[in-house]
Amino acid sequence: MGEAGEITHGYVVKAEELPALYYLDDAHPRPVSLEWINRGTDQALRRTTVEMLLRTLFGPVKTPSVKKLHRSAGLRATFRSERERARFAQTFQQAVDEMNRSREHVATAVFEKQETARKAVGKLTIEGVPEEAISMVWRASEYLAEKYEPIEGHGPGGIAGAVAGAGLAGAVLGVAILAIPGVGPVAVAGAMAAQAIPSVAAVSSVIGATGGAIAKMLTDADVDGVSATLYEREIARGRIFLSVNTEGLGIPLEKIEKILSAGGGKSSSDD
Repeated sequence: MGEAGEITHGYVVKAEELPALYYLDDAHPRPVSLEWINRGTDQALRRTTVEMLLRTLFGPVKTPSVKKLHRSAGLRATFRSERERARFAQTFQQAVDEMNRSREHVATAVFEKQETARKAVGKLTIEGVPEEAISMVWRASEYLAEKYEPIEGHGPGGIAGAVAGAGLAGAVLGVAILAIPGVGPVAVAGAMAAQAIPSVAAVSSVIGATGGAIAKMLTDADVDGVSATLYEREIARGRIFLSVNTEGLGIPLEKIEKILSAGGGKSSSDD
């Protein structure tokens, strides 16, 4: 869990608990500054070191120096007063507790190709999974013309239609197109579409230097924080995310996971 830093009114979030930021209450106090530090020496980390930390934080790591970095790094948030720091500490601990609660009703995977993702959706529906339980997220630019430009006077629906024409969005109902800084247009289809816009808008309430708009959206849909962080990277790389909320379906989670795996899906727990 986080810990008080040497700086007055400072609070340090351990690197391993970074995904808990996505679970913060919107009313939490906002820090006046943020800095990655070595928690042992209280020294600021170099930019290249921070980049390595974020790139390797939740993946398999064998290098002793990188493992040491993971254990020692922290994000120090400085607040205007001790009262704000204390309020944030309490709110953050609640966020950590929420992050650590088991998410046992959501099956997730990423696919390399749109065709395999579409076939997986077909198999799910054959097994009785309703469309309203399925969500998909992908980089819309991956399936639009390379030099696509929205027609003047046409809103996101026009873009959604272009994507649907490629066959992928037609696999499930309801599409939202979001502009994600650093990623570009991202399409969200199915159950997650309705909450996608408020989820991404709420990412400004997360204190983090993590980017995190996609991960925030996924955690709001009950994907666990660490998995959401990993899936955000995969989506940014052009892979297709698919999830199934099995709550109330009467279909075992393990059966859904087997369908996704057999169809070429890779979960966040796969090495």
